[in-house]
Amino acid sequence: MFRRIFAIARRDIKSGLRDNMILYILLAPLLIAGLLRAFIPGAGENLVSTAVVEGSPQTLVDMLEAHGSVEILADREAVLRRVRATDDVFGVMVDGEQIEIIADGQEQKGSDTMVRGILQVWQEPPSDLPLTISFSDIGWTLSPLARYGGNILLVFTSVFGGMIVMLNLVEEKQEKTLAAVNVAAISRLEYIIGKGLLGFVIPIIHAWLILLIMGYEGIQYAMVTLVILSIALISLIIGFAIGIYNDNAMSAVSSMKIGFLPIFGSMFGAIFLAEKWHPLLYWSPFYWAFRSVDAIILHEADWGIFCSTAR
Repeated sequence: MFRRIFAIARRDIKSGLRDNMILYILLAPLLIAGLLRAFIPGAGENLVSTAVVEGSPQTLVDMLEAHGSVEILADREAVLRRVRATDDVFGVMVDGEQIEIIADGQEQKGSDTMVRGILQVWQEPPSDLPLTISFSDIGWTLSPLARYGGNILLVFTSVFGGMIVMLNLVEEKQEKTLAAVNVAAISRLEYIIGKGLLGFVIPIIHAWLILLIMGYEGIQYAMVTLVILSIALISLIIGFAIGIYNDNAMSAVSSMKIGFLPIFGSMFGAIFLAEKWHPLLYWSPFYWAFRSVDAIILHEADWGIFCSTAR
C-alpha cells in the first residue's frame, strides 16, 4: 500500500518538475524569504558609517563608535578611497580645532546631518541637566517586517501544496491518464492519499526553510508544523475540488486566485483592525493560523493555549 502511495507521489514530483509554473511555486517562497531577510537588518544596522585616520583623538573614535561603525585607516588618501566606494561612508579628519567632513556627494540626502550632530556634541559636550533619565525594556523586540512578513509568507505558502495537487490533477485530465487509474491495481483511497501527500510535505518543507532563512531564534518547529498541516488540509481540499472541476491549468489557477482574497483579508485584518473588530474574522481558519504563528514567533505560544494568541 505505502509503496503504491509513494509511487504516485514520486510520479507527481517528476511531472511537476517539467512544469515551469510548479517550479515557480516551489522556489518563489524561498526567494521572497531571502529578499525579506535582506531588508530586515536595515532596521538594526549602525546608523552612521565613518572613516578616520590613525592617530585621531580616541574620544572622537569612541563617540563615533557609539553611534555607528568606524574604520581607522592609514592616511588621508586611504580615507578618500574609502569614501568614494559605493556605500555611504563619511570621512572625518581632525586638524587641531578644525574638523573636516569628507563626502563624495552620492550619500542619501540629509545623512550628513547626524555626522555633524555627533561632531558638534564631541566638540561641545552638553552640560549636565537637572533631571534623571531611566530606560525600561518592554521585552521582545522584533521589526514589523520580520514579524509580519515572515508570518504572512508562512501562512500563504501553505496554500501552494493545494495548488500543486490541483495542477497535477488538471494535467492528469489533459493527458487522459485518469482512465488508466481506474484499471490499475490501486484503490481510490490510495490514489487520493498519494496525490495529496505533496500537499502536506511541500508546505512543511517551505515553512522550515522560511524559518531558517528569516533567522528566527528559539522557534518551536513542532507548533509551526501543526499549524501548517491544519491549513494545508483546507488548501488540499480546495485544490482537489478546483482540479476536478477544471480542464486546463489557466482556469484552475484563476479559480484558485479567488481564494487569495479571504486569505490576505484575514491576515491583514488581524494586523490593521482594532481588537474589537477581530470577531468579524473568527470564521476564517487563516486568521487563526496567522495569530498562532504570530504567537510562536513572539515566543508567547504554549501547547496549552496553542490555538489562540496570548495578548
